[in-house]
Amino acid sequence: MTPQPTLTTSSVVTTTTIPTVSAIQDGLPWWNDRVFYEVFVRSFADSNGDGDGDLVGLTDRLDYLNDGDPATDTDLGITGIWLMPVFDSPSYHGYDVTDYRTIEPDYGTLADFQEFLEAAHDRGIAVIVDLVMNHSSRDHPWFTGASTEGSATADWYIFEDEDPGWRGPWGQNVWHERDDAFYYGLFWEGMPDLNLTNESVTAEMHDVASYWLGDVGVDGFRLDAARHFVEDGEIQEDTPETMKWLTDFRTEMHSLSADALILGEVWADTDIASSYVPDALDLTFGFGLGEAFLDAMTRWDARPVEDALAASLKEYPHGQLAPFLTNHDQNRIMSQLAGNWERAELASVWLLTLPGTPFVYYGEEVGLKGIKPDERIRTPMPWTDNSITVGFTEGIPWEPPDHGFSEANVGLQSSDPDSLLSTYRKLIHFRNSSNALRLGTTTILEPSADEVYAVLRSFDDEHVLTLLNLSGREILSGHLNLSALGTSATTATIHGDTSDTAVEDLANYWPTDVIPPFGSYVIEIIADH
Repeated sequence: MTPQPTLTTSSVVTTTTIPTVSAIQDGLPWWNDRVFYEVFVRSFADSNGDGDGDLVGLTDRLDYLNDGDPATDTDLGITGIWLMPVFDSPSYHGYDVTDYRTIEPDYGTLADFQEFLEAAHDRGIAVIVDLVMNHSSRDHPWFTGASTEGSATADWYIFEDEDPGWRGPWGQNVWHERDDAFYYGLFWEGMPDLNLTNESVTAEMHDVASYWLGDVGVDGFRLDAARHFVEDGEIQEDTPETMKWLTDFRTEMHSLSADALILGEVWADTDIASSYVPDALDLTFGFGLGEAFLDAMTRWDARPVEDALAASLKEYPHGQLAPFLTNHDQNRIMSQLAGNWERAELASVWLLTLPGTPFVYYGEEVGLKGIKPDERIRTPMPWTDNSITVGFTEGIPWEPPDHGFSEANVGLQSSDPDSLLSTYRKLIHFRNSSNALRLGTTTILEPSADEVYAVLRSFDDEHVLTLLNLSGREILSGHLNLSALGTSATTATIHGDTSDTAVEDLANYWPTDVIPPFGSYVIEIIADH
């Protein structure tokens, strides 16, 4: 077992004071109060000019994410951070770990991590870290020593004398030759899979997680490649053994901290991803939901995303999913929407009014573009329009910035009330104060046009309507039947080009004469009694 680094401070999560009713008070977990922000540390902010982002730089930029004062609205307002891997690794991305208890030197030290964690907690931001337990780096001492006679880690990986010959779930080679034997590595030869059927490996992974959760003080984990943990021969996804392993892991972590968030990457359709919740995992990402949204935008037809949302509402426990637009493994949403700012704004409205715990990928809020290869979807955060550094570093960035930085940057958009960044800020702050959006029920409405997505979120007497035109044509008329709320109401416009008004007939409600192409609205409805 690797010696544990010395801790210099301790941190305890501080729940945000923004919501008027907390998820815990309403019987839901604390993460239902949160909007999370996915951060790739190497690309977020560089404090020392070496071209690599680091933990000190991230700490210095926390006020941009949340300044800790619910009364202000110039910060983004996020209340959770997911850090992509921060452990020692030979790669730029960190998903091949060489030491699970050491901070990646490019990012700083354990003390730097603790200072970041304390500063985040002081602002009411929960922090979860990427924990990669499916595989390690081939440079990890466990693997480099595995073939040594008498090695304690000889059975920590999956070796065969001969190549079994079968391939991976997407047709890839998974058997790699080493020292006249073959080892299993699902993703590539540099990431040999750990043998999680080995009790010693499982005990070590539990101990690693316990260290970060109990000793360091993180608030939970995002588990990479969670559906692939334990194989059954050629069956390499969603095995009963994987479910059992994750259930035991979640139980153990909750015995250490009842509030620990165990979030899994289960890249699968909703029926499969939801089957992990709540026993094996607390949350899984809504891959199917995000894919359906993009399909609906392509077709100019709301029905694919309405069907996907209905499936999520049916399959998941109330609110226990993690919707998102895109992440670090996908072409960025702004690129998938062909750089159209109206469509990007509409996407933000859709995401931030969904049930569950939404996740925003860094830079999404300013329209950062990116098309694979992977380095190009993980480019430096554009803080300014400086053509070389984009305000990310005083040196040469580890990866050149995306070419759209002249429009997609924080400095330009911060002072523009009509910018994409301002929309994200407005909607996140509204969500933080809205019981209906954070905790409420979800009703998929039936507008008169197939291009229109209409969803009502409700909590007690609070009601929030989201209305989106997913097409590039004007919608000239329509109606919604909201008679279940009563006969009449007053409305308050949170987002969109319409006015607050009194509504005399909720059975035939429509907020505006014309919904423009890709128009989006968020409207509070206060029913009369």
